[in-house]
Amino acid sequence: MQVCCLLVLASSIAACAYTAEVGTTGDVGFTHERLAAGKHLLSITAAPGLMETESSIEQRIHVFAIKHAAKTCPASFDFLHDPNFSQSMSRGFMNRTKTYVFVCKGG
Repeated sequence: MQVCCLLVLASSIAACAYTAEVGTTGDVGFTHERLAAGKHLLSITAAPGLMETESSIEQRIHVFAIKHAAKTCPASFDFLHDPNFSQSMSRGFMNRTKTYVFVCKGG
């Protein structure tokens, strides 16, 4: 009985230590180019964090795109396509990249 309790206690402590590492995020980098007619091209590259899922990486990239476009266009902006459109994220061993085009609206 005591051995069983010790095993349960040890595994729960180990699980807590392990889950503290799950879901950590990696770095995000970007390039921003001003195009003709007030358009902007934004390429965002995210390095995966430890045990981070592909959907988490895509979500980080998407949120970064929204924040960057909002900072660039304080009045308002439009993505020139649905930001979650069927563009697949380019995958690599260490980085994931997605490209957005947006235009500023208003004054």
